Amino acid sequence: MKIAKLMMVVLLVVSTIPAYAQSASQIKKLAGTGAQMLGGTARIATDICKIDQGLIASYKERARTSYAADINFERNWSIGWNDQQNVVDNIMTLKTNNPGEYRLQKTELCAAISDEMQP
Repeated sequence: MKIAKLMMVVLLVVSTIPAYAQSASQIKKLAGTGAQMLGGTARIATDICKIDQGLIASYKERARTSYAADINFERNWSIGWNDQQNVVDNIMTLKTNNPGEYRLQKTELCAAISDEMQP
């Protein structure tokens, strides 16, 4: 999760660079990466945290607005969603092999994701 937080900070910093310093291609690429990251976050929120689907739908719409430059938003969201299957599988394995560590990681992870998804 610390890596995901760091990536979000990097995206935030990069996205604050004035638009004139980036080509249209760079802006589209950045928007696509953002859509993928947030799609992945939504996957974990759904499968691990069991966050309300209405909140996730609202989060997705805010992401769509934030990354309006991504003309392939749905595709990139889906890529991010699908890319997190390994993470979900690893967390579920941890649940079986080390329930105490699973609860700790789930609590921290889901608290951060829940905060992220609030309007």
